[in-house]
Amino acid sequence: MADAVLQAPLPHRPREPSRLHPYLWLMRLTFLKLMAYRMRYVTGIATYAVFVGGQYAIWKAIFAAKSLGADGRIGGMTLHELTTYLAIGYISRAAYFTNTDSEIAARFQSGDVTLDLLKPLDFHGQWLAQAAGETAFRICFFALPMSVVLLPLFGVLPPSGDGWWQFPLLFALAFAINAELNLLAGTASFFLEDITGLMSLKRNTIMLLSGLMVPLTFLPAWLAKTTLVLPFALISYYPSIAYTGKLGTDGVPGCAHVLILGLAWLVALRAANVWLWRRARGRLEVQGG
Repeated sequence: MADAVLQAPLPHRPREPSRLHPYLWLMRLTFLKLMAYRMRYVTGIATYAVFVGGQYAIWKAIFAAKSLGADGRIGGMTLHELTTYLAIGYISRAAYFTNTDSEIAARFQSGDVTLDLLKPLDFHGQWLAQAAGETAFRICFFALPMSVVLLPLFGVLPPSGDGWWQFPLLFALAFAINAELNLLAGTASFFLEDITGLMSLKRNTIMLLSGLMVPLTFLPAWLAKTTLVLPFALISYYPSIAYTGKLGTDGVPGCAHVLILGLAWLVALRAANVWLWRRARGRLEVQGG
C-alpha cells in the first residue's frame, strides 16, 4: 500500500502566469475591441490618400517649375523618392497613431481613472499595452490595406539599400517614443484638468517637426540641425528616410547615430513620465464619478 502511494503521480500544479501576462491580455483585449469598429479605418484610407495625393500634386508642380540639374533632384531626392518618403510617412503614422493622451484625459474627467489605479498593474504599463494592441490592429487593418492602395497609386518605390531592416527597427522605436509622448500629455491632465489645447499643440508640433509634411533637411540649415536632434524627428523623419536608403548620406546621420539618439530620448521620456506620475498620484482630484 505504501509503495502504491509512493508511485502515484504527483498532482499537476498549474503554471503561475508571468508578470507580462496581464499586459499581453490587455493588448489582446484592445485588438479585439477595435475589431468591432474596423469599418471606420477603411474610410480613413481615403482620407490619407487625399493627404498624400495633395502633397504629391504640390511637389510635382514644384519639380516641374523648378530648374533642376541633370539628376532631377531637390534636396538630394527625386520626385519618386520624395513621394515614397511622404507615402511611407503617412502609412507609418496610420499604424502608430493612438489616442492614449485623450483617453487618459477623458477617464480623468469622468472619474474612471480611479478604477485604473485600483488594478494591481502599473498605470503606464496598462496604457502602453493598450497602445501596442491598437498599433497591432492598425497595422493589420489600416496600414497594410492603405499600402495596397497608396503604393501602386503613387508609384511608391520598394525599400532601398539597408532600408529593408532599418525601417522596421526605427518604426518600433518611433512607436515607443510616440507612446511615451502621449503618456506625458495624458498625465498632464492631472495638473491641467483640461488638456484639449495641449493635445492640439502636441499633434500639430509632431506634424511639423517630425518631418511628416516635408523632409526636415528641406528646412533652413539652422532649423534642420535643431529638429534633427529632437524626439519628433524619430517619429517620422528617420524611419521614412531609412526606407529610402538615405541614412548616412547627404548629411543625414547614420543608423547607429539615430539608434543612440532614439534610445537616449526613450530613456529621458520614460524618466520624465515616472517623475511626473509620482507627482500626479499625490494630487489626484477626480472631477466626475
